[in-house]
Amino acid sequence: MKSFTDLDRTILSTFSPGFGGATIPEWIKPWLENGLGSVTLFASNTPNFEAAANLIKDLRSYNPDVLVAIDEEGGDVTRLFVREGSRYPTPALLGQCDDEELTYQSYNSMGTILRELGVDITYAPVADVVAFENNPIVGVRSFGMSTDVTMRHVAAAVRGMQHAGVGACVKHFPGHGAVLEDSHHDLPHIKMNLEEYESHHIFPFKHAIDSGVAAVMIGHLVAESLDANFPASLSSKVIRNYLREVLKFNGLVVTDALDMGAIGGPTKIHESALKALTAGADLLCFSGMGDQSHFVTSSFDWIKTALDSGLLPVNGLEQSEQRIINWRATNKPNGVSAKTLDFRDLIQGFEVSGSVELEPGAVNLVEIGTKPTIAAGDVSWGIHRELRAIGIACDIHASDAETLATKKLVVAFRDAYRDAPLLATLNRLSERYPDALFIDMGWPTREFIPKNLIRAFGSSAVIAQAVAARIKGN
Repeated sequence: MKSFTDLDRTILSTFSPGFGGATIPEWIKPWLENGLGSVTLFASNTPNFEAAANLIKDLRSYNPDVLVAIDEEGGDVTRLFVREGSRYPTPALLGQCDDEELTYQSYNSMGTILRELGVDITYAPVADVVAFENNPIVGVRSFGMSTDVTMRHVAAAVRGMQHAGVGACVKHFPGHGAVLEDSHHDLPHIKMNLEEYESHHIFPFKHAIDSGVAAVMIGHLVAESLDANFPASLSSKVIRNYLREVLKFNGLVVTDALDMGAIGGPTKIHESALKALTAGADLLCFSGMGDQSHFVTSSFDWIKTALDSGLLPVNGLEQSEQRIINWRATNKPNGVSAKTLDFRDLIQGFEVSGSVELEPGAVNLVEIGTKPTIAAGDVSWGIHRELRAIGIACDIHASDAETLATKKLVVAFRDAYRDAPLLATLNRLSERYPDALFIDMGWPTREFIPKNLIRAFGSSAVIAQAVAARIKGN
């Protein structure tokens, strides 16, 4: 690889690619040695805590100043706990509990783990307010459908995370909860007037900014009242004029993954990278999928050409580089230690109807869910381990098994609201086995109302523990 100039290193300071596996690939080492600003970790990088910590140490052996980021939201969107399910609840359940101290404890505990591993910043919490029950991508990642609840708990999450010494990054600005499209595939348009959009969707971000949040992630969506022509992530009106000037945000502006379909996908990633920098973004998130080596090289060359031609001003890049340097210098833990998170505290957030307590013994168990979202990916979930831990033996069956009537039936499911065949299966089971216990472990499927039901607002391991405790009558 050629020798790098100071300007080359300034360009690289804005890059945050990912890669597969728990060892550093050869292609990224020269970039690290020449000033790569950040690396974003995903599930394949963190098979266990020891491997994650060793990988981060190795990254810093090539670049002591690299900013290590992770997409760890807690709950159903986790990179650290993919194999066993997260030990932290979803924002949706925390919003249901509406206990700001509990939210603080959850994020402070999660932040303590991240800091001990060597992580600098996590792309959380989600500050989107869900405006439609069938929002396809936010769901349990949000603190809920109330702007007030979301605002208060986002601020508590930010404080908890940053008191542990890890930067929080609220997303997806200016608010992704009022869309029916998934920006991994399509470009959403929000036609709401600015006053309504601000009061319902932007306000949690403003409150997070006032609370000192380290970073804001810009979403791939067109908020027409702010900029009718460009996605927020590529819009100087949204980033420079509104986020910086109106909301007075001085921290890091991070893009959502630049390979997402909403802005053209992988084939346009170099163009999107340049447009995002031109619009005022500081850190370019490239995700961890596809040929990251090609994405970094093509984006670097494209941006370098734009600088040489004067299309991209150098001073904007230098300001981004300085923000990253300044953030590293000021990001320090304040010594506040986390209290132990008690899973029983989560029970208060459940919605319960009918008879949900089970006697020790054996049950027939069905666990069914729809395909996970791209944001969450495949993560372990279910209730069988936790039921067995409280003395309830589980015979696991398919939903069409002929033996379901031989014992009490328990059905755990999630996200049937976005899967018509799954919803039909649940209705069939409810009609055939009216005394069955159903456990909704996703964003609530409101059109399904069986006699005996627990709505748990998530499927992470700690939520499953709380469900088992509620079933036992604790």
